[in-house]
Amino acid sequence: MKHLRSKLITPSSTSLIIILMSVSMLSACSVFGPLPDRVERTLVEGTQQSKERLIILLPGMLSDAQHMQKEGVPDAIHRGWPEPDIMMADLTINYYRKGEVVKRLHDDIVLPARQQGYSEIWLSGGSMGGMGTLMYEWNHPGEVDGLVLISPYMGSGDVTDSIREAGGLASWDSGDTSKVMVKDNYDRLVWQMAQNWIGDSNKLQRVWLMCGDEDRLFPDVQMLGEILPDDRYFPAPGNHSWDYWIPNMEIVFRKLGESRQTKLTEIDTSSR
Repeated sequence: MKHLRSKLITPSSTSLIIILMSVSMLSACSVFGPLPDRVERTLVEGTQQSKERLIILLPGMLSDAQHMQKEGVPDAIHRGWPEPDIMMADLTINYYRKGEVVKRLHDDIVLPARQQGYSEIWLSGGSMGGMGTLMYEWNHPGEVDGLVLISPYMGSGDVTDSIREAGGLASWDSGDTSKVMVKDNYDRLVWQMAQNWIGDSNKLQRVWLMCGDEDRLFPDVQMLGEILPDDRYFPAPGNHSWDYWIPNMEIVFRKLGESRQTKLTEIDTSSR
């Protein structure tokens, strides 16, 4: 009998969550109290002998590190790619509301990981955490080695509808480029960034994307998937739930690990 996991977001609640995020993302409102002095994190070690590779994992809107561990997220990743350590960061919605998610991710998680000796860092996030991953890349382009986007929230309907009406990301007029990301432009800037990836194979190869084809976010995610190489985009039957996420994360991270090993082998061969 198939083991059913609890859904992260039920279909009936998805619309409300999208509305809440579009209204509150990066807002200065203090809804859930003060932020802690340091982002809480949970480390799950991989099989590597030395601390070289790290996956930083950001939670969805209704999740945190404890929830992800309970659902078996690090186990699924390690079944696919056993070697890296996994750091689950408790960058919950309050960090987005206060406009602190990118700064705290960089200062409290990424920079200390570099100082600890991790030479290869991958940033991954599900749903809201997928948007956080993209926001970090916009603010710190190329700082991490790659992005793994898990059914990412892709922003307000105004932006995604305008892309769809333009016939896709390649033909979309994104407007003026801003140097500062705020609550009113974060999603447009993220899509601008993705548009700039088009035609740049090095940037496109750094992005891995998965989403269920019954997910309410799928129409928006699909527009991002259309610009990625076929081996970087993983649509599959499923919705916005752990039933879809867990098995497909295993697949995606296995492919990522294999791709990385192939690249290292090619570099080693060419250097001889």
